[in-house]
Amino acid sequence: MNRIWSLAGKTTGSLLLFMGGTISTGILAGMGLSHVTGTVLTLLTVLLVFFGVAPLSLGGWLLQLGFKAEQQARRDRFFQLLQQNQGRLSVLDFAAATRLEPASARRQLDRWATEFSANFEVSEVGDVYYVFPTQHVVAPPSQTSQLLNTLMNRLERAM
Repeated sequence: MNRIWSLAGKTTGSLLLFMGGTISTGILAGMGLSHVTGTVLTLLTVLLVFFGVAPLSLGGWLLQLGFKAEQQARRDRFFQLLQQNQGRLSVLDFAAATRLEPASARRQLDRWATEFSANFEVSEVGDVYYVFPTQHVVAPPSQTSQLLNTLMNRLERAM
């Protein structure tokens, strides 16, 4: 579910950022080039705020939520893999499960190995396995519901 929210947040956020940025740039360029004053300046400022800055801000916020949902989905998958493999993970297993490039998967596993005091094992064929102490590593509760509640509350307040 976090993957869906991640994709939706990133897509919608990107579109709103593009739209808000384009409109803001257009309005600001028009204001600068035409040297408007008075009522026209006020009208353009209101348009800038509602059709430029507001979508720009909302897009940035949704993009941030999308990245947080992606990180949470990756963390949830990590704990699932730990449970399935009794605390023993290889970089390739983690990369395949999370659809990450092996170099990114290795960096993420290195961070978690430091955080959870993992050890390393090398198999007979030379594969490196991260061995996490499963009795100390407890999966945190999923934050999907917290993200959804935050999103809904902020949207309700905005309307």
